[in-house]
Amino acid sequence: MTTPATTDTSVRASIADEIRKRRRFVLSSHVRPDGDAIGSALALAFALRQMGKDARVVTRDPPPPAMMVFPGVPDIEVAGRVDDPGDAVIVMECGDLMRTGVDGFERGFVINIDHHLGNSVYGALNWFDGTAAACGEMVFDLIRELRVRLTREMATHIYIAILTDTGSFHHSCVSPRTFDICRQCVEAGVDPPGIARALYDTNS
Repeated sequence: MTTPATTDTSVRASIADEIRKRRRFVLSSHVRPDGDAIGSALALAFALRQMGKDARVVTRDPPPPAMMVFPGVPDIEVAGRVDDPGDAVIVMECGDLMRTGVDGFERGFVINIDHHLGNSVYGALNWFDGTAAACGEMVFDLIRELRVRLTREMATHIYIAILTDTGSFHHSCVSPRTFDICRQCVEAGVDPPGIARALYDTNS
């Protein structure tokens, strides 16, 4: 039985409860992953590992080359199939499960986290927040729900997710919440100029 996709904080609490009960996780996002896809998955993976969980990040396509300098990015598994979906599969930024491009996820307990309209509500748990400027904002809220300390690695990837999905804060989805999360990321040790240079000034 699936829950409807909703912004209700009770769904976020339910996801946190399921995470606490489970040990092995596979995290993923859409094909040709962008900064929000990679940043959201890795921020949550670092949080799960801090809780003593086993967390793998698997994507169909490799991360953008400019992101390889950031923590955890070189360790992302690039694969078109997963034979062991673990105790739960957490999929972010995907309107339907097929958009991951990875076979095998359908055999697992799927948690669907998304901020895009049109989500097909394919998970055992579905959390949709159309007010979020990036999926990274939702991951930040989930990390707080899990009562995990925000480390520099997590904060770096949340900041990357927000920076890239807002078009460097150009898009209308930017809100006071966006800047408050970024403030907390900077307080956790994020280097905004360094991230901007790595993402935007290293490619021809």
